[in-house]
Amino acid sequence: MRERRRNYELMIIISPLHANEEGVAAAIERVSQTITGAGGEVTSVNHASPWGRRKMAYPIREYASGEASRRSFTEGYYVLLTFNLSAGKVLDLERTLKLSDAVMRYLITVVEQKAVSADAVAEPAEVVADTAE
Repeated sequence: MRERRRNYELMIIISPLHANEEGVAAAIERVSQTITGAGGEVTSVNHASPWGRRKMAYPIREYASGEASRRSFTEGYYVLLTFNLSAGKVLDLERTLKLSDAVMRYLITVVEQKAVSADAVAEPAEVVADTAE
């Protein structure tokens, strides 16, 4: 039986240590390869305005490469990806994101496709003012 493919959005925050052009491109490529390797398809990648390098609401403590203790980061590079993938393969993607040094945080959400029926697009009802005299 074939698994149902769903549409997802993935927001990742890339560490400032990897936020140069090559580091961002490598992180996006690694995530895209994981998705396509699992049989999915990346439909869009957005790291232009309003995303990109942004100050975070609170500092995030993360391990930096080669350091024994955590560092506190106050900004990161935000990237939004949309893709479709089988529901069972999302765990493989999460595992890759957790093990990636470049990705500080991530959030995967399901994009619901709402079907518009003919009843929902009906003409708005006319409002009749009730005047009591």
